[in-house]
Amino acid sequence: MTTHIRRAALARAAGLMLLLALPIACGKPVNTGYWEGKGKASEIPMKDRFRQLTRSADYEFWFVLDKEGNATGEIELNYNSELTVENLPSVSLGSVSFSPKVGGKVTDLNPKRKFPLVGVLNNDQLTLEIATPEPARPTIEFTIRADPGVSAGLGGVTVPGGAAGVSGGDVIKIAMKPFSPFNGAGKVEKRPSGPYAASFDARGANWAIEWSARQMGGEQREVKITPEMRQALEKLRQR
Repeated sequence: MTTHIRRAALARAAGLMLLLALPIACGKPVNTGYWEGKGKASEIPMKDRFRQLTRSADYEFWFVLDKEGNATGEIELNYNSELTVENLPSVSLGSVSFSPKVGGKVTDLNPKRKFPLVGVLNNDQLTLEIATPEPARPTIEFTIRADPGVSAGLGGVTVPGGAAGVSGGDVIKIAMKPFSPFNGAGKVEKRPSGPYAASFDARGANWAIEWSARQMGGEQREVKITPEMRQALEKLRQR
C-alpha cells in the first residue's frame, strides 16, 4: 500500500509540473501576443525669469510581444508646445516693435507623427522606446516672435540659419524635433480577472509621464521588423 500511494503521489506531482511548464514549452507565455496602450507626457525644457517653454504629447501605441520579451510595433503622437514670455521691456528696432508680452506655439498643420516602436520585457519590467533616432525624426513647425531676447537659448531649440521671416519680419518659424514620451520601465502585472497589463507613472521637477498598456489577445497585426528597429532593440537590451 505504501509503495502504491507513493507512486500515485509522484504521478500527480509529475502531472502538475507538466501543466505548469506547458505554456513555456508551447512558446506562448501568457503575457505574449498583441498589446495596445496610450499615454501622455509633458515637460518644461526651458524656464527663466521671463520665458517658459512647455511641450507635451498625447499618444497611442500597439506592439506584439514575443516569447523572448521583445516588443515591436508602432506609436502615433500628437505634439503640442507653447512659449510664454512676460515682463520683457519693450524693444524697438526701426519699424518693428516687440511688446513686453510675446511668445510662440506649434503651427504645424499636422502635428501628429508616427514612428516604429520597440520594447524589452525583463521579468516584470517593460521598457518602451521610439525606434527612430531623434535626429532622423520629421520636424514640427514652431512659430515665435523674432525677438533675440525671446528666441535665444530656446530650450535647446536652435533657429536655422535659413529661417525665413514672415509678417514684416517679426515672426520666424523653427523646426522642432519630436521628443520621446518614455523615461523608465513600466510595471507588468496580471489582472485578477483579466489579461496582463503594464503601467508607468512618474514625475520630476519639470516633467511628467504616464502610460498604460494591456494585452489584447492574439497577434492581430503584422510587424515588419526593420534594421532600425533591430538596432534600437539591441541598444535597449544593453542598458
